[in-house]
Amino acid sequence: MALVLSDRVKETTTTTGTGTYSLGGAVAGFETFTTNLSNSDTTYYCCTDGTDFEVGLGTFTSSGTTLARTTVISSSNSNNAVSWSSGTRTLFCTLPATKTIVLDASGNASVGGTVTATGTSVFTNLDISGDVDIDGTLEADAVTVNGTALNTVIAGVTVTNATNAVNSTHVSVADNENANEENLITFIEDASATGNVGLESDGDFSYNPSTGTVSATIFKGNIDAVDGDFDGTLEADAITLNGTAITATATLSTGISNTNVAQFTTGVADDDFLRVAGTVIEGRSAAEVLSDIGGQASLTFGISNTNAVKVDSASVADDEYARFTANGLESRSTSEVLSDIGGTSASDAANEATALAIALG
Repeated sequence: MALVLSDRVKETTTTTGTGTYSLGGAVAGFETFTTNLSNSDTTYYCCTDGTDFEVGLGTFTSSGTTLARTTVISSSNSNNAVSWSSGTRTLFCTLPATKTIVLDASGNASVGGTVTATGTSVFTNLDISGDVDIDGTLEADAVTVNGTALNTVIAGVTVTNATNAVNSTHVSVADNENANEENLITFIEDASATGNVGLESDGDFSYNPSTGTVSATIFKGNIDAVDGDFDGTLEADAITLNGTAITATATLSTGISNTNVAQFTTGVADDDFLRVAGTVIEGRSAAEVLSDIGGQASLTFGISNTNAVKVDSASVADDEYARFTANGLESRSTSEVLSDIGGTSASDAANEATALAIALG
C-alpha cells in the first residue's frame, strides 16, 4: 500500500449516501484510478456535483473499482462526509491545501510532521528545533556544536552513547603505532557552559579498536554535564548538587518522631495491622489485635453468661421496658408490664377504691 498522487485522474460516480464510492469510468480527456493506482493504494480525492464537495484521503480497491472514504479532510458538510443524493458526480485526484508544503515570504518552509529524505544531497540548509534521529550515516563538510566549530577528528576511535555536547576548542591525542597500547590524551578544554564536559588526565588511556572503547585510570578537572551515566565508581575531592556543595554523607533518621523514617520489624506480613513498638513499627495479625485490645472475634447472643444481649422485638419504642426472652430482650409498654406482673395503675386503683366506698355506703 502506498500514497499515490497522479495527474489527470477523474471518473464519474453515482454513489448515494456516505458509503464507499463506486467508480463509473473516466471522464473524457482523463484517466481512471485503475490506470494509476494499485489495490490498497491511497490517494487524495475530491468529489463534487458542482454545488457540494468533499476532499479526503481515499483507499482504492481494484476489485469492483471502488474508493473508500478513509479520512474526510474538508467538505461542504462542515468537514464531514457528504451524504449524496441521486445523480452523477465527478471524483478526481487532487492535492489538499492542508497537505502541501509552501515557502513563506522569506523562502522558508515549516513542517509539523516527519520529513523523510533519501539520497546523498538533499538540503542546502536545514534548521531543526527538535531532536534528530539518523539511522544511516551523517556526512558533513563542517559541524558546529553550540556555535563552535568542531574541526578535530579522532581517527579510529568509536564514541557511543554521547548524549552530552562537548564544546571543545582543542583535542590532542598522542597515538602509538600499536593501537592496542595505551594512548595519552592531553586535554579537552573550554567546559564552562552547562552541558559541556571538561577533562584533564595525567594518566594513560587504553583504546581497544575491536570494540571501540576507551578506558582511563585517572581523571582530574571538571565534569559539568546535563546528563551522565557512571557504571563504575566516581571519586572526587568535591561534589556539588544544583550548585550546593555536598560535604557529608547523607543519613536517614529512623524512629517514630516527626520527620523520621519509619523502620519495620522483620515480622511484618501482608494484611497485618501496624503497632508502634518503641522506635519501630511491628506487624500485628487480626487475632493479635483483638488480644491487644481485649476484644473478641465474634459475639455470641443470648442470655447465658458472657453472651451479648440482643433486642429481638421489632416494635421497640422510647420509654418502654425490657423483658428477657429465651434469646434476648423484648420491649414492653407500661400497661404490658402491669399486665405481666398482675398490677394495677394508680388511676385504676383510685377508681376501684371510689367504687368500693360507694358500694359500702
